[in-house]
Amino acid sequence: MLFVLAAASFELVPPFIIRTIVDDHLTTGQPAGLLVLAILYLGANAAIQAMTFLYSYLAATVAQGVLTGVRVRLFAQLQRLPIAYFDRTPVGDVISRCTSDVETLDTVFSSGVAVLVANLVRLVTVAIGMVILSPPLTLVAGLVAPPLVLIIRYLQVRVRQAERATRIAVGALTARLQESLRGAEVIRAFGREREVVGGFRRVLASVLTASNRATRFSALYTPMTAILSALAVAALLWAGTRQAFDAFDISLGTLAAFLILLQRFFQPITALGEEWQTVQGAMAGAERIFATLALMPEPAAEVPTDRRGGLPPIQLEDVVFGYAEGQPVLHRSSLVVNAGEHVALVGRTGAGKTSALHLLAGLYAPWAGTVRVASRDPRSLKESERRRILGVVPQVVQLFSGTVFENLTLRDDSVSEDAVLEAARIAGADAFVRALPQGYRTMLVGGSGGSGTQISAGQQQLLALARALVHRPAVLLLDEATAAIDSVSDAAFRAALRESVLPAGCAVLTVAHRLSTAVEADRVIVFDKGHIVEEGAPGDLTRREGRFAALLELEAAGWDWRSGP
Repeated sequence: MLFVLAAASFELVPPFIIRTIVDDHLTTGQPAGLLVLAILYLGANAAIQAMTFLYSYLAATVAQGVLTGVRVRLFAQLQRLPIAYFDRTPVGDVISRCTSDVETLDTVFSSGVAVLVANLVRLVTVAIGMVILSPPLTLVAGLVAPPLVLIIRYLQVRVRQAERATRIAVGALTARLQESLRGAEVIRAFGREREVVGGFRRVLASVLTASNRATRFSALYTPMTAILSALAVAALLWAGTRQAFDAFDISLGTLAAFLILLQRFFQPITALGEEWQTVQGAMAGAERIFATLALMPEPAAEVPTDRRGGLPPIQLEDVVFGYAEGQPVLHRSSLVVNAGEHVALVGRTGAGKTSALHLLAGLYAPWAGTVRVASRDPRSLKESERRRILGVVPQVVQLFSGTVFENLTLRDDSVSEDAVLEAARIAGADAFVRALPQGYRTMLVGGSGGSGTQISAGQQQLLALARALVHRPAVLLLDEATAAIDSVSDAAFRAALRESVLPAGCAVLTVAHRLSTAVEADRVIVFDKGHIVEEGAPGDLTRREGRFAALLELEAAGWDWRSGP
């Protein structure tokens, strides 16, 4: 601000030097002293440029530091938001908020903010200089102020609306792009490239329409201000020839200096107009950024630890839950898994099995009822204790760009190498990992692609199993965790569970993709449309010839029992 004020103050010097030159030297024919005035003129302009360099450089440097903080804060906020936010918000739109919306701020604050502040200060200082130089001429020039304000306000509102629509359209475009690229294999397999490109073009058309609308209003600004500026100059030139101004002692030098100041008054106004579309785009992007920052992270449940001994590690009691209001997925469901017990959840697609695991993992809050893991509400677990209590293997395996070792530890330096090797051995991943080019130090391709070693879906699932076992948790939640691995590896993992995990007191809850897993469990719970319809030991349920026995018969006959009415 000091440099901006200094530059704006120095900018008043040249017009007053011009007035002195015209009135005291040119009109009187006195050349003495012109060299000094010329040097002062040059020095004032050099000082203006020096101050401009300093405030531009400092503003850009400070802005980059601030924007770095905004990026980190926005990303950290996204990590704290409930999983339900990502259920209803396209990933591409979230990415757009972190990238293109922040880039709009970057464009303004890296260079534009210095120009904007400087131009606003210039407006004030030049206006003060005009009043000091000649109040009557200032009054004449002020006649263009009302239409100027109306035009600026009219265009400002419309550019803002158009830029807001542009940011929303860019978010939709990024979402479509992310969706299409992630589904490239399916698109190519079904030969739908032309249709996907057509859909992309239609989404892009909405971006183009909004952008063109903002550009049209923004392009009107400079010509309108230029016309008003010319109108003010013409009025001053006409008024300067009137004898009425003789009474106000307006000299030729005063008129020349005032015209220079008037031009300098309209320069920042025109510059602001030229930057206005960028500024409005930044404001629209900032709205989306701050709307995300204003979202309340799901508060950690303040549930006291239950100190009573002998409680089972896993409890659901009269739980009601759903993902959309008025559409419950679980209806008054209750289940218990004891320490050292392996319980399998069985049921058709959409029965509520994965939803039960989501609740136990602390990813969602139940609408009603109680959820307990190791006598705690899983949402109240601190980061430092979560992996020691909970091991989770979701349906969709996510690997990150990094080494095998980093994927297993999730870059947790407190995990020892022995713990990683033991977890990989139990999961059945150790053999194939050691066969990789650099073993546990082999770089893997992450979920977003890139360089590294590509491994099969089954191998990814084995790594996910090992990742869940690294901390030897008290509770292990497996959501169809062996669906992508072969039957031999599946059998080996089940044997490792019986020999190494369950004897240590770990409670294991499995969504059974294969009924062979359910048959070897200690207990089976059958879900149907959000209700628990059967529960018991696999042998007992088979002898009852109920729902579980019917599913076994369907699988034995080669039918896919997982889907259907």
